[in-house]
Amino acid sequence: MPAPYLIWNNYSTGHICNINKNIRREQIRLWRENKNMSYAFFRVLKFAFQDFYRNFWLSIVTITVLVLALLSINVLVSLSAVSEKMISSVKDKIDVSVFFKRDITQSKIDNFQEKMRKLPEVKETNFIAKNQALETFKKTHQDDASIMEALKEVEKNPLSDALIIKAQDTEDYEKILNVLNLPENQEIIKYQNFTNHKKIIERVTVFSDKVKKFGIGLSAIFSLIAVLIVFNAIRVTIYTHREEISVMRLVGASNSFIRAPFLLESIIYSFIAMGLTIVILYSAFATLSPYLSLFLGAYDFNLVEYYNNNFLIIFGLELGAVIILNVVSSGIAIARHLKV
Repeated sequence: MPAPYLIWNNYSTGHICNINKNIRREQIRLWRENKNMSYAFFRVLKFAFQDFYRNFWLSIVTITVLVLALLSINVLVSLSAVSEKMISSVKDKIDVSVFFKRDITQSKIDNFQEKMRKLPEVKETNFIAKNQALETFKKTHQDDASIMEALKEVEKNPLSDALIIKAQDTEDYEKILNVLNLPENQEIIKYQNFTNHKKIIERVTVFSDKVKKFGIGLSAIFSLIAVLIVFNAIRVTIYTHREEISVMRLVGASNSFIRAPFLLESIIYSFIAMGLTIVILYSAFATLSPYLSLFLGAYDFNLVEYYNNNFLIIFGLELGAVIILNVVSSGIAIARHLKV
């Protein structure tokens, strides 16, 4: 075998061995760093829980105020959802009932219905034949003997063909009524029935707006109190640990390691407060369930189901907001009272 080949082979083997050693050395270094980081994190977590229990009553007060703030926000969310459903339900019940003259042919009624469908303000139309209306009327009043006896005495069907018109929006009914009142349409229309629920919608909207403003104000007050209490709790914790902090500085602890337990403590407040809020809220739903069903049953709305369907969105956003609020408050307290 040629000498140059042996030299190159030995060089390649040695080079590969060195690369493998470097990779192994780097792997060991990273493993040690990860181990140290994990150890440091658990130490920080341990210190945070120690601070929580050392100032137990102050922690309880802090969590209580946070729970009150979160409950007020959820009351606001609940009332907003209920009011929106009520308004939507009232809007769904609004329609225009058009009753045709008895001598009008079906072709004219079909042409009229098609013309109304083409209006941009009309959402849908539903034709109800007089025979179908009579059958429905009989089923509805089958237990009323006087009405059933009166129908037997009447030889012909007293009801008329009808067309139910629903608008795209409540504001569109005025335009639809103007079209119905045109002379060419009045020739085939016997009468029309429109119950304006605008006042009901306005009352619900005004009440909902007032409740929202009150809820926002109440939430803002509790949030401000929570910020001040978290700030004070972290300040007291820093004061009680002033000697330990001095020792940490002497032994070379980093600034981030000294700050971390206080920030983590504020996050612990957030998670406990959020958990208690969910428990209290669902307990209240369970207690008030019969009354809620009685009140909301007419609107086909289940508040518990609403929260279940939007659980992650509602409580996720609330938890995120509380964590940010507490971390910012803690950060201000650390910056003012912890000189690191």
